[in-house]
Amino acid sequence: MSDFSRDEAQNILDTVMTPWLDELGMTVEELTENGAVVRLPWHERISRDGGLVTGQALLSFADAAMVVVISSAIGGFQKMATIDMTTSFLAAAYNTDIIARGQVLRRGKRMIYGRIDLETADTGDHIALIQTTWTLLGDR
Repeated sequence: MSDFSRDEAQNILDTVMTPWLDELGMTVEELTENGAVVRLPWHERISRDGGLVTGQALLSFADAAMVVVISSAIGGFQKMATIDMTTSFLAAAYNTDIIARGQVLRRGKRMIYGRIDLETADTGDHIALIQTTWTLLGDR
């Protein structure tokens, strides 16, 4: 595993992402050789209908988490952009934190293919599977 630290990963979420994402309060839980685990704390501002976590919040979270996943897998942050996200929602989540478990499936020179599994923090229920493609935009 690289020397990329959890503090560096958290710094990406806190400083590189667009400012409105700061309101989500995402935290890096764990880094792996090929990915990361990130938490989205539940708050009423990301929910509707009695605590249902919205799809908009989940997709914004997954996209931001994937930046951490890729950075962990390549050993640091590099400018990157989403090319594609394919999402299958599996179940609803109510009044709970969401955990993103992400991994890089394949990496080329500029293209990266990854996967994010979203699950509830309280019961571990799988709520979404997201497959995504990214491009690295340049040198660090």
